[in-house]
Amino acid sequence: MKLLTASFATLAVLASMSTASATVVNSFDDSPIAAYQWYKSDMREGGTASIESLSGKGGNLENNAPLPTGAAKLTTGLNNGDKAEVKISGNFGTVGDFIRNGTLSYDYFKSSSDANGSATASIKLEIDDGNTNSGDGYAVFVYEPYWNIVPTVSTQPPLDTWTNVDISGDSGTFWHTGIYGESNQAGGGNNGMTLEDWHEYFGGDLLDALITGVSVGIGTYNQGVTTYFDDVKFGNGQLDLAYDFEVSVIPLPAALPLYGAGLALLGLLGWRKRKAQA
Repeated sequence: MKLLTASFATLAVLASMSTASATVVNSFDDSPIAAYQWYKSDMREGGTASIESLSGKGGNLENNAPLPTGAAKLTTGLNNGDKAEVKISGNFGTVGDFIRNGTLSYDYFKSSSDANGSATASIKLEIDDGNTNSGDGYAVFVYEPYWNIVPTVSTQPPLDTWTNVDISGDSGTFWHTGIYGESNQAGGGNNGMTLEDWHEYFGGDLLDALITGVSVGIGTYNQGVTTYFDDVKFGNGQLDLAYDFEVSVIPLPAALPLYGAGLALLGLLGWRKRKAQA
């Protein structure tokens, strides 16, 4: 689903003013509600997306998590049509802004119990070039970890360990879903091309295209995947976003502390009365 990027301009400015700490995300909305707010953008068949506490899970998943104590979790079942993707939409500046000053990072965890040995949480940039003369200016550029461990070779990601990914204009390779007359590469990461490489390939048009979404997901034809991700960050020199996925802590009702203090006071008064009568 594409949203009008012009309406996000003011929100982009406001978001860029707050860079001190990560935004805590407690749940995924079912549909886009506001810019830069995570929602379930493409859930198909048996795909799931949730936020879970890692407390008590043990091992590297709990003990080496990038941010305590929770993380986002994505799963697919055993059907090729399963898909689980979550997303933030907004005005993330142009591809040129990102190539010059951009950073994109996240941490992922892939379980060794997966039925699929390669797939894990990929991160994606939605690109929209409304000014192209070709009429074909929309695509998603997909970073898949298993195409980035050994360049141009599909390689199994590390298992049962948290892995950090840092992407910039000239690091991290992407395939795309079709733009400027090019067809959907359908996972063809063997191109080994960074966003700077794609700019050189497509020319100046790509530099002016807007980035309108950042998503994390497991695509179709990736059966039986369980993956976690956390600490998602995006910056372009003007906009600076960071997200920490945590299970919501249910606060005690406001009256409970006062109630407890009242019981303690009554107990103290009773003790003092008994002492006086002794």
